[in-house]
Amino acid sequence: MQKPIFLDTTLRDGEQTPGVYFTHDEKIHIAKALDQIGVEIIEAGIPSMGYEERSCLKALRQLNLKAEILSWNRLLEVDVKNSLEAEVTAIHVSVPTSDLMIEKKMGKKREWILSQMETVFAFAIREGAILSFGAEDASRTNPAFLKHIFQSAQDLGAKRVRFADTLGIMTPLQVAESIAYLSDGLSIPIDYHGHNDFGLATANALSAWENGAKVISCSVLGLGERAGNTSIEEFAGILRYLKGTMPDFDFVTLKKLCNDIASWTGSAIPDRKPIIGENIYSHESGIHVDGILKEPSTYEFFSPELMGERRRLVLGKHSGRKAVRYLAEERGYSITDGLIDEFLCDMRSRMARSGNVDATALFERYLNFYGERRM
Repeated sequence: MQKPIFLDTTLRDGEQTPGVYFTHDEKIHIAKALDQIGVEIIEAGIPSMGYEERSCLKALRQLNLKAEILSWNRLLEVDVKNSLEAEVTAIHVSVPTSDLMIEKKMGKKREWILSQMETVFAFAIREGAILSFGAEDASRTNPAFLKHIFQSAQDLGAKRVRFADTLGIMTPLQVAESIAYLSDGLSIPIDYHGHNDFGLATANALSAWENGAKVISCSVLGLGERAGNTSIEEFAGILRYLKGTMPDFDFVTLKKLCNDIASWTGSAIPDRKPIIGENIYSHESGIHVDGILKEPSTYEFFSPELMGERRRLVLGKHSGRKAVRYLAEERGYSITDGLIDEFLCDMRSRMARSGNVDATALFERYLNFYGERRM
């Protein structure tokens, strides 16, 4: 399958994470890094928020990146004007399309959306804008009405439409059925924008792509409202290692960007975070370590070096003889089977009693007292 177009929304939806904001310089850094790793579209902000936001968007445009700089807007002429003032011509306009949101949030009727689309699209295109259209709460929108809305957006001149699972309530099968249904008869790309409220954002994004969505919205570390969005590092990992569509993707730069953003937002990356977690290349179990020492691919689907990382063998309750011998030899010691068994028995006994045991420090003491230093 053809690789999807990456639309990164870290600077827009990601910054809508409660308590998260990026400085002007941080936004420049993020945009450059995203461009370096090959993100095609950067959804960079909301011009209607004010002068500072427009100033930053203008600066991003002036970087002349390969990536398209996209602004997010309500389906209002004034928002489009704000985008144009920021010198952004790739403009995304969004409106709720579910009956719940149309009536309860907007106080409108379905007919208002179609009329407003005609007005705003005509103005924006006349002013030279390249439009994409987003259906907020698409996952709770009547399918036939949504299909009509997307077809209307295409007829009015949109170059792309967005299906937003705003509350992250869909399953991969539901996504597959929806995207396949909406794609039929549509000649412009669908952008799938998923949220992670039930932990399904990455799986849903994969399903959307496999069933016709050519653009996938995502964010670094899955930042976004509530439980966040599709994680770019997870989705890219799937495409690279399970689908084989991106053989040269720069995960080293992406991981550095993840670490930078985690530092700026004060949110530590979980040690077991898929693809980029610090401990996902750590091995303790004797059975696993035995396999790793014989052939790394037995328990590592891809090399840690591809992420700029290295493999770590960790001493613990489940360690076996081969791991202990390997770690002793790595430190320049020869160690007997009897001493290995004594160490393992002592370590496990201590762990059973207190649970708070520094296995590495205990091992070093054993080596210093009983190990034989190799010449």
